Amino acid sequence: ISRSGTLMYEVSHNLSLANFGQSICLGIGGDPINGTPLIEAFDRIRDGANIDGVVVVGEIGGDAEEMLAQHIIDTKFDKPVVAYIAGRAAPKEKRMGHAGAIIYGNYGSAESKVSMYAKANVPVAKRPAEVP
Repeated sequence: ISRSGTLMYEVSHNLSLANFGQSICLGIGGDPINGTPLIEAFDRIRDGANIDGVVVVGEIGGDAEEMLAQHIIDTKFDKPVVAYIAGRAAPKEKRMGHAGAIIYGNYGSAESKVSMYAKANVPVAKRPAEVP
């Protein structure tokens, strides 16, 4: 599941090179308002017969990743999940790319997302190539 279309291609390619197949790839976009929220996308695929694990490509801005991490905890999801957060080096309060990629204070920061994923036992790659 990815908030970034281009990074989804890169991560999917790296997974294939590492002999991990993908049964579904969902790009939901990174804008603040989207048709399918991250949690809904996760819930639609989580129990699929061909799902052995989930990769989440997130980015700075908003709280979708923090909410997903809490959802993983609350639902006791027991399959492996790995994440990547784009924009970790972005300066605060500067829009990067689109309206969703902006950090105010700690809200939407990479640190906040990484911290919540740690609570959910979800490792966060520092680079897309580290996902597999």
